[in-house]
Amino acid sequence: MAEKDDVIRLEWDGLKELEDLLDGMGDEIERIAKEEMTKYGLLVEEGTKALAPKDTGDLEESINFGQAEREGDYIVVEGGSNLEYSLIRHERPNKMGIRDKYDNGAKFENYYIGGKGRKTLRKPTWRGYRAGRKFLQNAINATEEDYNKMNERILERLLGGDKE
Repeated sequence: MAEKDDVIRLEWDGLKELEDLLDGMGDEIERIAKEEMTKYGLLVEEGTKALAPKDTGDLEESINFGQAEREGDYIVVEGGSNLEYSLIRHERPNKMGIRDKYDNGAKFENYYIGGKGRKTLRKPTWRGYRAGRKFLQNAINATEEDYNKMNERILERLLGGDKE
C-alpha cells in the first residue's frame, strides 16, 4: 500500500460555482436549442419540398415545419404534410415501365417513366437526391451533417456566449 507521501492529489476548486452556473443556464440552453432546431427544421422543410413528387404542386405546397418546442426532456420540431396521400406517395414503391396519365378526360401518353411523372423527373436534384418517393427520409439523410453542425453550434453558443 502506498504511503501518503507517495500519492498525488489533484483538486479542482470551483465545483460549486460550476454547478451554480449550469443550474442557471437551463433557460439559455432551451432557448438556443429551440432556435437552432427551428432553423434545422426549415432546412429539412426546404429539402422535403425539393424532393417531393410534383404533379399539381399540392403536395409540395402542403409541406411545412413548425417552431421547435420543448416536450418533456426533448426539444422537438415537427413537420410534414397534412394531405392524406402524402404518406402513400412517400411509401409506395415506384411502378416500373412507361405509363400514360389520365386527367380530367385528357390522356397524356408516356407521362410516367419508372413511376415518376414528367414534372417530378424535371425537378433538379437536392444535395444529390432525386425527387420522388421517400422524399422526407431523403431530406433527413441529406441534412445529417447539418444536424451534427447544429449540435456543435449549440455547444459553441453556450460555452462561448450567445453570438447569434
